[in-house]
This record gives sequence, C-alpha cells and structure tokens, in this order.
Amino acid sequence: MGILGIVQKKLDTLLLPDGVLSHHLRRVKVEKINGGKTPVNNDEYVVYRLVSTKNTAYGDGRARLVRQYVDINYYYSYEKTDARYKDAERRIKAIKTAFLSDPRFRLANGESDIYDSDNPYRGINVEFLFVGVIENGENG
Repeated sequence: MGILGIVQKKLDTLLLPDGVLSHHLRRVKVEKINGGKTPVNNDEYVVYRLVSTKNTAYGDGRARLVRQYVDINYYYSYEKTDARYKDAERRIKAIKTAFLSDPRFRLANGESDIYDSDNPYRGINVEFLFVGVIENGENG
C-alpha cells in the first residue's frame, strides 16, 4: 500500500464512525456513509496532502525507502467555545495518537491553528514525517 492509502485508511478508521470525511487535496461531500448508517458531519472535514518526498531505491529495484511529509488539516465550522469543539479536539488527539503509534511516522510539526478567511471553516494543522519502505509503483 502506498502512502496515500496508508493515510486514508488511518483517517477513515478514526473519523468515519463520527461522520467526518477525509480526502487527499480537497474536501469531498457525500450524502451517505456506510450505506446511510452513519450521518455525515458537515461541520467538520479533513484534507491532507503529501508535502515533499525523498526516495531511495534498493539494488533489486523493488522496494524504496521513502521520506514523506504528510500535512493534515482538520477543519470545523464553529468557534472553539462551542461544545462540539471538545469532540473535534478528541478526534485531533486520536489522529496524532494513531499516526505516532505507527513506527513509520514521526511528528514533524505539532498542532497549529488554521484560519481561513474565504470560508466559514477554521481548523488545526498537524504535520507528520513518514519514513518507511514501500513497493515500486506505490508512491501515493
């Protein structure tokens, strides 16, 4: 599995049970999650991106050592004083815990606020460093 698949799987496992969607590079909107059993939380979403990479190929040409920064932005549509913020904060901490429990990930930059002036969402940014081996052809 490539880095995008690893990140997406971790985020889906953590966030989909709470109806929070995540996607690479952009926000996605859906009507239903898990066949309509989980309501979509339209007040929160996650966008992640791969920031930079440094790859090393092995002699057999099969596996590569990858150093990849992964930028995760958790957006929410309410103030920090809103009661819902505690749940968002819990999910952000769960994201950090899940990524840091994987020995391939390190914390590159801790939590920092994101304020978006062109939409009603604000958020929290966390950046991780992935250092691991993936098979050729599995960049993303």
